[in-house]
Amino acid sequence: AVAATRGGTKTKFRAPQAMDFGNSMVAPSNIMYDRRVVRGNTYAAQIIPPAMQAEMQARMELAKPVKKKAMPVQQAVTDEVPPVENRKHMDIQTEAYLEELTDRVIEQDVDTQTDAFIDRPAAPIFVPMKTGIDVDTQIAEGDLFDFDKEVDPILEVLVGKTLEQSMMEVMEEEELAAMKEHQDHFEQIRNVELAETQRMEEAEKRRFEEKERRVAQEQARLQREAQVMEKVAAHAFTKGYLQDLHNAVFQNLQDAGFFYNPLEREVTTEFLPGLVAEVQAKVENIAVSRLLTDDLIAAAVTRLQLADDEAAAMREKVLALKAEAEADELRAIEEAAAAEAAAKAAAEAGPAADEAAPAADGDEGEGEGDAEASAE
Repeated sequence: AVAATRGGTKTKFRAPQAMDFGNSMVAPSNIMYDRRVVRGNTYAAQIIPPAMQAEMQARMELAKPVKKKAMPVQQAVTDEVPPVENRKHMDIQTEAYLEELTDRVIEQDVDTQTDAFIDRPAAPIFVPMKTGIDVDTQIAEGDLFDFDKEVDPILEVLVGKTLEQSMMEVMEEEELAAMKEHQDHFEQIRNVELAETQRMEEAEKRRFEEKERRVAQEQARLQREAQVMEKVAAHAFTKGYLQDLHNAVFQNLQDAGFFYNPLEREVTTEFLPGLVAEVQAKVENIAVSRLLTDDLIAAAVTRLQLADDEAAAMREKVLALKAEAEADELRAIEEAAAAEAAAKAAAEAGPAADEAAPAADGDEGEGEGDAEASAE
């Protein structure tokens, strides 16, 4: 952008921003001065002043697009021949030089560079204007004091103080030298005494260390002897105690099952339980089968016994019937014989028949008794 004054000439410094936001095109940097910012409750109805309403109405009217009047559609009158069926006309170039046809307008980038604005230099410090009347005084030679006359007491004081200070410093140096010499002598005596004390302490320390070493050696010897005695006693006791313990321990461990054959343990712990379980299941099945067989045999024996009892009863009954039939037959034979004998006797003698009739009746009764006895 090119900044220029009203006269059309370029200024040297950056122009300050105008404070009249109403007539200036520069936007305010503080939104509190912007007319578009609404102040107050945003939920309540906004009350727009009449001046603002008129201004907003004018802006809206200016922003409305101008509607163009629709032109009547007229059919272009051309002398073109209509295309053949299934064909159409198209525009082609007939010029000597072909030109690329495009709907986009050719654009070119053009730029310019203006001189950068420099800031206005800082204003000089304000110096207020002098007020009042300047007054001066002239001092002539000899008006204030005489240097040669009045410098003597000052020099006497300075020289006296300097000599006194020098004497004090010399005396202090001599006193410091004497103190240093006395201190060095005291240091020598103290160092000798300290060396003698250290020698005596070292000798006493060596004697004490030697005594402690001898005591430690004696204690170590006594401790070693005690340990040897304890070891000998423990060895003897252990030997006497463990003489039969070895075999007993191994026997106990073997009885407890710590020493075992892996194959035997595997057979005992893994193979035999399954085998025993299977055998037990088979034995239980055999026992159940035997119980069922015993029940069946008992039932068959019971049925056979019942059949034998029935057969015996039938045999006894048949024998009884047979005996009864034989008795009946024998009785019938005897009766027939008796009847025949009676008839013969009656035929032989009438009176004798009458006498013999009771005897025949008695014989018939005996015969019947015999037949009944044989049937029983």
